Amino acid sequence: MKKITLLAALFIGAVSFAQVAGTSFEEPALFPGQYTDTGDPNTAHDLVNNTDEPLVDYTNTGAELGFDASYAPYDTPGEGLTDGDFVGVTDFAPTPSDPYTDGTQGYQISDVDGNYTLTFDAVDLTGVANPAISLDYFISETGYEGDGTSNESGSDRLRIYVRDLTNSTEIDILNTQGNDINDLGIEGAWITGNAVLTSNTNVQLVIEARTNASAEAFFFDNIIFSGTLGTNTQSETQFAVYPNPASKGYVNIISKVAGAKNVSIFDVLGKQVVKTTLIGDRLDISKLNSGVYIVKIEQGKTSTTKKLVVR
Repeated sequence: MKKITLLAALFIGAVSFAQVAGTSFEEPALFPGQYTDTGDPNTAHDLVNNTDEPLVDYTNTGAELGFDASYAPYDTPGEGLTDGDFVGVTDFAPTPSDPYTDGTQGYQISDVDGNYTLTFDAVDLTGVANPAISLDYFISETGYEGDGTSNESGSDRLRIYVRDLTNSTEIDILNTQGNDINDLGIEGAWITGNAVLTSNTNVQLVIEARTNASAEAFFFDNIIFSGTLGTNTQSETQFAVYPNPASKGYVNIISKVAGAKNVSIFDVLGKQVVKTTLIGDRLDISKLNSGVYIVKIEQGKTSTTKKLVVR
């Protein structure tokens, strides 16, 4: 089931409402079975990928956000993830009638016996107007315990939030602390959580989970940072893109200011298809299909977006 979003290519002049960054966990390789932590369950530590086990970490390839997992014990440590648990990238859906909302893969966190933190790559919202984030989460319908206020077994908790790294603040999307999850009416269905963000900031999505039973499982999918990519008069005159339309496998991106340029290209669905640092002027676009794209150019503190037609 492909979930429909509001990111469907709205072009008005040189302005586009588009996906700035995101992931549906479709790019990471898929490995079946359980993940077994080889670290010390008595101390906080970073989690690492193990051979032929579900991936808990992923390094950004340019098309999807990367993410990194870590573990911290209860105040009185338990076994943590050393006994083998279902965490990481998976194609195991919450229920047969509740598939992932975008694609066939997602991310699962269950039976942590401690605290599991999943931190995503920082996202630069420089030049992005009306930025926002949305993601889909599924909380299995089961017997959660406690109100999440104590760092101990039987005190289940889920928090999803965005760190505003620029302003040193945090924006909650979901925080169950202080409540028994069973009382919140959020189990057994996919829910879309969202938050409004601030332009010209660097932000980072974080998921924190605490559970102590295999049935207590959280699932995540379809993470989207979105906003309006547009031009302004000052930055528009600094950059030029030609030929446009382009038909020979390259474009020139010219700036009136010397220095490297960070270039990102988005397709009409808002998916980032090119991300590179351009030292010269010529950019290879030979792998792009014919169509309309938005080019985001950043140099120093100046950024702009331009429409590009590829024939």
